[in-house]
Amino acid sequence: MTSASQARDRSRWPTAPERVHSVCPHDCPSCCPLEVERLDGNRIGTVRGATDNSYNAGVICAKVARYGERVHHPDRLTKPLRRVGKKGDASGFKPLSWDDALEEVAEALANAAQRDGPEAVFPYYYSGTMGLVQRDGLQRLRHTMRYSRQRNTICASLGNAGWKAGVGINLGPDPREVSESDLIIIWGANPVYTQVQFMTHISRARKARGAKLVVVDPYRNATAAQADLHLMVKPGTDGALACAVMHVLFAEGFADREYLAKYSDCPDELETHLKNRTPAWAAAITGLTVDEIVEFARLYGRTK
Repeated sequence: MTSASQARDRSRWPTAPERVHSVCPHDCPSCCPLEVERLDGNRIGTVRGATDNSYNAGVICAKVARYGERVHHPDRLTKPLRRVGKKGDASGFKPLSWDDALEEVAEALANAAQRDGPEAVFPYYYSGTMGLVQRDGLQRLRHTMRYSRQRNTICASLGNAGWKAGVGINLGPDPREVSESDLIIIWGANPVYTQVQFMTHISRARKARGAKLVVVDPYRNATAAQADLHLMVKPGTDGALACAVMHVLFAEGFADREYLAKYSDCPDELETHLKNRTPAWAAAITGLTVDEIVEFARLYGRTK
């Protein structure tokens, strides 16, 4: 084939799809920037984590990686449906217009409020996708119509309360710093599925520094399967494990007493409280062995 004919042949090849920048809309601490393959004005192809972002490093979770399949799935709902049959009957729906659907919903809300008062309407929602309309737009309707209010305690309230009690403010280290760690403890989380980018930086620490990975979780989940030590406590007993670990740290001289004196309010009372919170005491509660608890405490105490 001549050079001229090769050039003509190449001109018929399809051009590479355009890649555009976007961001994941899900309620997730990773806040992932994305690179999305734009096939044309109406369709997307592959979705990847942004390669120029140092946290993502090109990684994205499996759910978001398959966004194109979800958005363009032939069975995806594209119009309102009204149930006309019994639950479980796939043919028990018929389509209606958006105007009719909105009219029905508005009428039902108005009737409930007129009959039983506005607080009879409870607009239940949570984060899901993080756009202002999807997440917080409903609050304007709630306040304008004086509907029942909602305490958003379904997700992270317990963790936030504990973090604020121990740290004082919702701030923490840059998660990328985990790649410079020698000991990584994942306590009650499964980032293999819930924050896969974080596992990338854990993997770097293990490869480059020989970092140890400890997982505290009642489930033998995917993250625990990768751990050097999995402490599979009984559900709801990890507080006893924490007490026994602190008992060992005080008893064996690992506690940083100068730091405690400067930054905590009652370290002496804490040490007294923990005197009888021994590994044997915690083992009977958590289902762990004494050796597992002591091993973990010493590993923690010896790692600077």
